[in-house]
Amino acid sequence: MGIVINAGGAWVAGNSYIGYDSLFLRSAAVVSASNEDTGFPAENATNWLTYGGGWRTSVIGQNTLTTSFLTAVAASSYGLFKHNLGDIGGTVKLQHSDDGVVFVDVAGSEQTPANNKAIFFIFPEVSHPVWRLLFTGIGPGETLIVAQAFIGPALRVFGGPETGWTPPNLAFNDKFVNSRADGGDFLGRSLIRKGAKTGFNVSAVPANWVRQNWEPFLTVAQLQPFYYAWNSVGFPFEVAYCFTEDNVAKPTYQSAAHLNIRLDFIALIE
Repeated sequence: MGIVINAGGAWVAGNSYIGYDSLFLRSAAVVSASNEDTGFPAENATNWLTYGGGWRTSVIGQNTLTTSFLTAVAASSYGLFKHNLGDIGGTVKLQHSDDGVVFVDVAGSEQTPANNKAIFFIFPEVSHPVWRLLFTGIGPGETLIVAQAFIGPALRVFGGPETGWTPPNLAFNDKFVNSRADGGDFLGRSLIRKGAKTGFNVSAVPANWVRQNWEPFLTVAQLQPFYYAWNSVGFPFEVAYCFTEDNVAKPTYQSAAHLNIRLDFIALIE
C-alpha cells in the first residue's frame, strides 16, 4: 500500500496534501546519483515521465539520488512511484545537508514498504541546500528500480474532498473488451488497465487562499504530475501519483469572499 505520514506541525485547514514543484527539476538544481546501471540514468526518475524503465542500480548496499543548490531551499515532502522496494525488501529515507558531507535524516522518513505502491511522506517544512533520497537493502543479484522520485513542498489543501469524492483505490477507470459467440454467449473478456480517474471539490475557500496557494499549483498542474494524499489522518495509505487530462477546472466565486475549487485527474497507485 502507499504511505503518507504527517510527522508533526499544526494543521491550518484540512488534512489533504499535494506534492508538486520538484526540487530535482528546479533550474538551479544539480542532480546526481551515486550509481547508475547502463541505460537507466538518474534522469529517468527525477523527471515526471515513467515509461523509460526508471533509474536502476545493481550496486549492493547504499544508493542515493541527490539534488543540490547554492542556497537553502524548502521542502516538506517526498514521493516515489513505480518502484520495486517491496519486491527487494529495500528501504528509503530522506536526508538533508548544509555542506554535502554531513547528512541528517528527516525524522520518521525511513520506510521499508511491503509492496510497490506509491509512497508520499509529509513533514514540517525545513530549508537546506542539499537533499537526497538514501536507498538501502539492495542485495546480491538485486536491482533497485525507481521510475519517479520527488522531493519538494507539500501544499496543504484548504479542505478535504466533499461529497462525491472517490478515493484513487476505488476509482476504477479500466476498459473491458468482451467476446461473445454469435448466439450471445459469453466467451471471455480482456482487461485494459487505465489507472483510476477521480476528482474532488472544496467549497467556501477564502479568495486570498486561492490566489496565494491554488493558482500557483494550477499553473504547474497543467504541465506536470503531482502526488496527492486525500486524508493523511483517516486514510493515510490512499495516496497516488496523479496528472490532469484536460484543462484544469476554474475556481468559481461562491460569495464575495469565497470560491469553489475543483480538480479532476488520473490517479496511479502502482
